[in-house]
Amino acid sequence: MKDVALITLHGMGKVDWHYHSELENRLRNDLGADWERVSFKVVNYAYFLQQPQNILWERMLRDTDNELDATRLRKFLLFGFGDAAALEYSARQAGPNTKYLQVQREIQAQLSQAFEELGRDHRKPVVIIAQSLGCQVISSYLWDAGTGKYIFESMAGIDAGEREFVKLRSLRNLVTTGCNIPIFASGLDRPTCFDRPNPQFQWDNYYDADDVLGWPMNQLGNTYHFVRDHPINAGNLLTSWNPLSHTGYWSDDDVLLPLAEKLRQLLTATT
Repeated sequence: MKDVALITLHGMGKVDWHYHSELENRLRNDLGADWERVSFKVVNYAYFLQQPQNILWERMLRDTDNELDATRLRKFLLFGFGDAAALEYSARQAGPNTKYLQVQREIQAQLSQAFEELGRDHRKPVVIIAQSLGCQVISSYLWDAGTGKYIFESMAGIDAGEREFVKLRSLRNLVTTGCNIPIFASGLDRPTCFDRPNPQFQWDNYYDADDVLGWPMNQLGNTYHFVRDHPINAGNLLTSWNPLSHTGYWSDDDVLLPLAEKLRQLLTATT
C-alpha cells in the first residue's frame, strides 16, 4: 500500500523516455525505505507528438530544394515549439482524439494507476513536478478539472472517489521548473490561474535567471499570488551560467532537497 503519489511531466522537444531516472534515483536515495510508500508515476505525453514531428523533419531534409541552414537550431525549434503549438491548436478543435485530449487522458490514466496503489483512497496526497512545457500542460489539466471541461465533461463509469482523485482535489504540492507559462499568457489582458484545488495546496516555481525558457509567475497577476517563486542557479559549471541551465533543474539540490522534504512530511503525516 502506498501513501503518497508523485507524478512527473517532462518538457518540450525530443524526450528521453527515461527523463525521470536521475530524479527518481536521487529521491529514492534521500527517502530510503520511505520511497516504497511513494506511488511514482511518469507522464510521457511526447508519445502523442513525436511521430508526426519526426516524419515532418525527415521530409524537410529530404524534399527541400535548398539545403537548410542551422539544422540543429531548426530541429530544436520544430520539436520544442511544435509541441506547444500542437497542443494549443488541438485544444480548440472538435473530436475525441485531438492531441490535447490524448495528453490529458494520459495524465488521468497515470493518476488512476496511482489511485489503485494508494488503496483507492481519494484523500491521500499527490505531489506533481513538471518541467518546461509540462508546466503549461498540468496547468491546463487543473483548469479543466476545476471548470469541468474536456475530459471532465463526462466521467461515466468512474466512481466518486476516483473522480475526486483524478481531478487532483488532493494535490498538495505542484513543483514547476523552467516554467514557460508566461509565454502562453503574455498576450492576454488578464491571465487567470486555475483555482486552488484545496486549502493546503502549494505551488513552488523554480527558475534560473539565465534560462530564457524559465520564468517567475507572480508577475502574471493577482490570481497567481499564491505561487512561491524561487530563483536558483540550476545546472553545473558548463550550464548554470547560460540558457542550457534549462536542462539542469532536476539534478539540482535547490529543487531536489525541498521536494524530498515535502514527500517526507506528507509520509509522516499519513503514518
